[in-house]
Amino acid sequence: MNLTNDLHAGSPEATPSDPAKRPGFRIAASVTVLLAALAIVVIAPTAVTHSRSASTPEQGVSMISRSSPTSQDVTRAGSSELPPSNPSQNLAPDPDVFDYCTASTVDLSSECQFASLEAIDHGRSSEGLGPMVLPANWSAMTPAEQLFVATNLERTARGLRPFEGMSTVLDSAAMGGANANTDATPPQGFPASYWTSNWAGGVGSPLESIYLWMYDDGPGSPNVDCQGGNTSGCWGHRDDILAPFACSPCVIGAAVSEAFQGEPSWSELMVDTVGSPALAFSWSEVSWPKPSTGVVGMTAIASKGYWLVTATGSVHSFGGAPNYGSADLPPGQAAVAIAATPDGAGYWVVTSRGAVYGFGDGHYFGSTSNVRLAAPIVGMTSTPDGEGYWLVASDGGVFCFGDAKYHGSTGNRRLNRPVVGIAATPNGLGYWLVASDGGIFSFGDAGFHGSTGSIRLNRPVVGMTPSFDGKGYWLVASDGGIFSFGDAHFHGSTGNITLAAPMVGMASPEASGYWLVASDGGIFSFGVPFHGSMA
Repeated sequence: MNLTNDLHAGSPEATPSDPAKRPGFRIAASVTVLLAALAIVVIAPTAVTHSRSASTPEQGVSMISRSSPTSQDVTRAGSSELPPSNPSQNLAPDPDVFDYCTASTVDLSSECQFASLEAIDHGRSSEGLGPMVLPANWSAMTPAEQLFVATNLERTARGLRPFEGMSTVLDSAAMGGANANTDATPPQGFPASYWTSNWAGGVGSPLESIYLWMYDDGPGSPNVDCQGGNTSGCWGHRDDILAPFACSPCVIGAAVSEAFQGEPSWSELMVDTVGSPALAFSWSEVSWPKPSTGVVGMTAIASKGYWLVTATGSVHSFGGAPNYGSADLPPGQAAVAIAATPDGAGYWVVTSRGAVYGFGDGHYFGSTSNVRLAAPIVGMTSTPDGEGYWLVASDGGVFCFGDAKYHGSTGNRRLNRPVVGIAATPNGLGYWLVASDGGIFSFGDAGFHGSTGSIRLNRPVVGMTPSFDGKGYWLVASDGGIFSFGDAHFHGSTGNITLAAPMVGMASPEASGYWLVASDGGIFSFGVPFHGSMA
């Protein structure tokens, strides 16, 4: 069976037949495997193939189709292991990558990559997984190499073995599949004990392909074998990527051509094999960024000065903000936020695990370092008297210590986007949580003054700070765009400036303005004095 309907591509109001929107794309998947019985029961080899047939219409999406068993005798014996659990529901890309990526050619633009990564991270967060971190040499890779690496990153994130590299023979086979707009198959004579294959056409980016295969492939997607009561092909592409390869060794072929009506045609062929096949590019050639030493947050003492904290826990002070010390973090921990005490005579540094380090009069009242968290800690704020603090996790779970009172959380809700920060009201009888889409969640006496939750943002929101009287607040996006609500007045932004590094936070000591801080330690002052920076 083949899917014949168009995929929505564009704004929420677009319909599949809207000619003004980006044309549809197609995807196909193939898997061939011997199903072996458990214990000593032996059954005859049985192969199942998912493939796209040549009768697929010129436009639309061809997801997974079942055809007759393959004639090639390929087996994977003795395993009852299954791929990791599939998502409970299909996830359309958020943000809509079709608004950022072109399909007329291979799109390796930063806009397309950013949107695709953000969509992937959104999908991962729904499974309790961390964001995808691209290699340091990602931009030097070919599109096919990027497809291979992204496939491995989805496997290793779930504890599966990575493919050892790109086989020169399988690369040629994958190119054959790309040129034919269909699933590739192992060439005659190549030892394949188990193999799977995916194809996508009319898709501009390797990360876009990975998203569609991994997260937009289940119930509610345009998958013809996953409609209504027919669920035989749900998550077929995802299962191909996360298949239980023995990897002794396992290799991949990846390729892209412009054979799909002049647009990109992507193909990957994943194989369990034997021996030492010649590799065109290996997993060991991938280099990884060093642990982040960038700035992750800031806090301020009135207009006198401010502190910046890096991921390593190092605190840097400027103006009249005294330096009370830095956090000596153990391996594997990273600082995510810093919060000043109300009198400015101290501060706390908190890690993603919720370990809290106090300096000056920032006394220790507890942490979540020994708690099994459902999501990492992303923010912290002090109570008005400095005798307590709140921590917030990316799922909106709130943890109270000292005299900090619990007013509610989103820990039991399904969020559209992860929470990125918390801010308390002046009297401490409430607080706001902010999500990366600018959604605001108000608790206690924290008033709701507006949000960007229904607006398509150019870049995600990374932080917030309340106005002096708590009757408004500012949100800051990673491009330095500022969104003002209530009595929080707009004093300027960097939304129209090309930044050397993304914004990671903001602080407002008084009603007259605010500071923005970038990950390289650059400080941007609006209505308040500039006291220096790390950039």
